[in-house]
Amino acid sequence: METDLPPPQARTNQVGRSDLERRLRTTMSEGALSHGWIISGAPGAGKATLAYRLARGRLDPEALSNDASFEMPDDARCFRLVAAGAHPDLFVAQREWDEKTSRYKTEITVETIRKLTKFLNRTASGGGWRVAIIDSADDMNRNAANALLKALEEPPAKVLLLLVSSAPGRLLATIRSRCRKLELAALPETEIETLLIAEGLAHDDAEAIAAISRGRPGYALRLAAEGGDEAVRLAHGFLKAVVANADISKFFTALGGKAGDPHWAIFKEAVIDILSDAARETARGNPHDFFPNAQASQLLAAWEQASKLIAQGEGLNLDRAQLIRAIGYDLRAILQDRAA
Repeated sequence: METDLPPPQARTNQVGRSDLERRLRTTMSEGALSHGWIISGAPGAGKATLAYRLARGRLDPEALSNDASFEMPDDARCFRLVAAGAHPDLFVAQREWDEKTSRYKTEITVETIRKLTKFLNRTASGGGWRVAIIDSADDMNRNAANALLKALEEPPAKVLLLLVSSAPGRLLATIRSRCRKLELAALPETEIETLLIAEGLAHDDAEAIAAISRGRPGYALRLAAEGGDEAVRLAHGFLKAVVANADISKFFTALGGKAGDPHWAIFKEAVIDILSDAARETARGNPHDFFPNAQASQLLAAWEQASKLIAQGEGLNLDRAQLIRAIGYDLRAILQDRAA
């Protein structure tokens, strides 16, 4: 399945967070919703989606569909304005586009945060709330982070600041101390499967992607939208062939050259993730289906070597077929020659 994936600001639903949203709605209705929140979780956990749902709920609570969530009809005025990036009372701080280099800047600068603080201090339309989303707060440089502190220390009335972060521990301690925390835990694989099937993915493909998603619905959706089901099948087939000492030359063709471009990024990520998960589960006494006879130490060594080879190969721009051959050879040596 290859489809256009709706961005977080235009996504109509979110899976697996109903209990969290119910608690937040209660807090909001009681007037106790803090002005600053850090929404954390692994990449693809749904942090930005939740941030936009919270933003819409704060900006127009009357448009919400019920009292227990932040569901809002996609034809509601607030939803449409937020989705179009045109709501006058919502500011999104993110890495800006650099016209000189024709790419996004590597960090959120102090100039962007100054625009944010100026926005917070102006009057909201209709005397309502102003909401700012920083996506991702991890991208702020030191000066930007320090500039944000004043808004967190002395927030104007009716202001909500939402910081999206995959690594909250790296944020300034003073920022963390002035924000409430919302951590998005991994979801069960069954919930990810249900989501993917609802998006139109076949059951077997949904199961394969859910297995390597690590409970991250956004990541699973990206895999599905980018044809990740085929890339995951290639990763599974490759690792099974390595373990079985079978021919891996067909993967050179499938992943080499321009024909392999759509699958390569997800393929290499899937291989590394599968080895990492297998090492972790085997260490816990749960042998992985692909590697039933391998020890955790072998799988850890295989993960380290695959990660190293992929990083080196990408850095040196090696031919993809040669890189796959090297990965297969080294993994086979680790998983077979060092078997217990």
